[in-house]
Amino acid sequence: VKKSRLLDLNLNLNEVKVADLINQNNRTWNKELIFSTFPEDVAEKIICIPLAEIPHDDFQVWNAEATGEFTVRSAYKLLQSIEDDPRAYALQYGYEEFYKKLWILNLPSKIKITIWKISWNFLATRVNLLQKKLTNTSVCPRCGAGSENMDHLFRGCPISISVWKELSCKVFLHESQMEFTQWLTWVFAKNSASQCRTFCCALWAIWGDRNDRVHKKVSKSGKALGRFVNSYIAELNEIDTNKSQSSIIIRKWRKPPDQFVKINFDAGYDGKGNQATVGIVARDSEGKTLLSCSEIYQQVTSVFAAEALACRKATKIGMDMKWGKIIIEGDSLSIIKKSKSGIQDKSRVCAYITDIHKMLSEIKECRFEHVSRAVNILAHMIAKETMKAKVPVYLVGGVPEYAEDQEERDKMGD
Repeated sequence: VKKSRLLDLNLNLNEVKVADLINQNNRTWNKELIFSTFPEDVAEKIICIPLAEIPHDDFQVWNAEATGEFTVRSAYKLLQSIEDDPRAYALQYGYEEFYKKLWILNLPSKIKITIWKISWNFLATRVNLLQKKLTNTSVCPRCGAGSENMDHLFRGCPISISVWKELSCKVFLHESQMEFTQWLTWVFAKNSASQCRTFCCALWAIWGDRNDRVHKKVSKSGKALGRFVNSYIAELNEIDTNKSQSSIIIRKWRKPPDQFVKINFDAGYDGKGNQATVGIVARDSEGKTLLSCSEIYQQVTSVFAAEALACRKATKIGMDMKWGKIIIEGDSLSIIKKSKSGIQDKSRVCAYITDIHKMLSEIKECRFEHVSRAVNILAHMIAKETMKAKVPVYLVGGVPEYAEDQEERDKMGD
């Protein structure tokens, strides 16, 4: 039955364009035509593709990068994925908890990324370089006594062993019969977050010292490396303490300058139903609410897309209301950055960002500003309640009853 759908329409698909599947009067997908033309699973995917409200010329995007821009890195990864890699299956189905714990550790990204590279054997050890014919030796540059693979580098080299001893983490060297990646997951499974933090810092420091020895001809002893790791952890703890003290400062919504209207936006998202809601609040320089509204959208595939829809709605309201000077404020940094940029966006939300850029030509002055969720509570509240009630709102001069207390707090600066 599915195969006959295309034939039933008597269409020559070589002459059919994507534009023929779009209702040009309201810029929505022609669902009836799509579902009668394509298999159901394909049709469902098509109607989830975002459409710009304002028609524009086509442009090419690179699907292997979130930005839509071609990079050599993504092309390399794409080529790698063509070959069956048993490690990829093992990492996907055997090491979920390891990666979950790694990414939530309170550590700088550079350390987490190094550990990720270690788990995939992506470091330029001499064994790996020899396999790629980029060196003529596999001997460890630190001890000169073994082949420098991951296991030797972090567990077998005498310098690394002395690092673990200095950190009082010799227990990490137990289960030496384990294969290296199994050892990584074993350490994470058996130890606390604090101990895993020290473990990761030590791996990062060992790799850094190895590179210093190779490229700068300088190195530290195992004891010195251990002391460095302890000092580094102490600095991170001090930074955490300072951050927690500074976070006590409560940031509040601020009224826009004279003659400006500030439009706050936020989105709610239901991943199971691919449904999104947007909440919008527009206020003048005295903090008075000019309007508040919400909308419900179907076939939305990500929180990212939901936030872009909310920003587009806020911009459209500013344009339709003919407010000369507006500030559009939201807590999605990536969407705010894309809206600010004059560069053509090629990401998965490019349809929405393109609409925003085109609407700006109809507005005298428009600024995009990023704020924290704590500042954006009113718009968030409207989006959240709309998701619960499944009923959109549109109010002139006020907000829904459930948001009135927050509206007053924002206005008074409390």
